Amino acid sequence: MEKIAISSTKGGVGKSSLTVLLAKHFQSKGLKIGIVDADIYGPNILRLLDFEHKQHELILKKNNLFEPVVIEEIALSSMSFVIDQSQAAAWRGPMLSSAIKQIITKVEWGNLDLLLIDMPPGTGDAYLTIFDEIKIKKSLLVAVDDELSIDDLKKTVNLLNKLNVNQLGIVENLSEKFQLGDKPIFSKKIKAEFPNHKPLFSIPRVPKNMFYKEIRKISKLKDYFPDKLFF
Repeated sequence: MEKIAISSTKGGVGKSSLTVLLAKHFQSKGLKIGIVDADIYGPNILRLLDFEHKQHELILKKNNLFEPVVIEEIALSSMSFVIDQSQAAAWRGPMLSSAIKQIITKVEWGNLDLLLIDMPPGTGDAYLTIFDEIKIKKSLLVAVDDELSIDDLKKTVNLLNKLNVNQLGIVENLSEKFQLGDKPIFSKKIKAEFPNHKPLFSIPRVPKNMFYKEIRKISKLKDYFPDKLFF
């Protein structure tokens, strides 16, 4: 099973939505996909996958491993199964680290082809736990053509370099330079700021009503995903 973290220090750049879109894209190619929502501050993957807001929980099996929740044939383990969604996760490092390990390593994933890990913002304990302790060694970076986003992504790159994580390339999200239907061109500024990183593809900003349709069943945005990516 291939394991890839979707990373960016900056919050709000679309890591969660990109994770779901990637899962749907690879699923359409016949692959078996799982997602870990490791965002302790705002786990949103469950809400993106389940618009009917059903009750979900991880089930502990006799082998002391949890059975992942399966939604639309995507296996999911999430911080939202661990924390009270109405409360802030005011956790210290050891407790946070323990919870993240549980939702990744204590789950019986089965014969998945690819496990995508939606990372939280920041470069703190969650990153150290996932990349250093659990030894996830591949990451996809998410960028937005914005000064603050680019500055924060540099911090992400710096940390991943220190942890010897293989950075597969950069996806530019929320491109505003083109209308849907055109092919967005990768930002010159992002290319200039990250010359050693492969620009994989860019996704345009779309209206909210269209975005949620795409999350349910990727159709228009699929044209922006190259047939051959990193997997």
